[in-house]
Amino acid sequence: MRRYTKKAQVLFTEEEYRILLMVAAEEHKALGALLREAAIEVYLRKRRKQEKAKAVAQLLALKETEVPADYQQWERQYLDEKANRHG
Repeated sequence: MRRYTKKAQVLFTEEEYRILLMVAAEEHKALGALLREAAIEVYLRKRRKQEKAKAVAQLLALKETEVPADYQQWERQYLDEKANRHG
């Protein structure tokens, strides 16, 4: 279960607040939960999708490399070189 520890204050007009309370009641949720879910859906998930898209674009932009004919030999050589670089 998530533990919410940070608080944010937001102001609404009387009409906005009244409508939000009605929506929360219709969905059987507390107003805070309704607002938190909206913020997560609109901003946090959108941000995460953008970050994933950027990561995919960076991966796709990597130059192609040759596939080693003997992977085990290549791996041993790679690990030996890595060990030599780090003392």
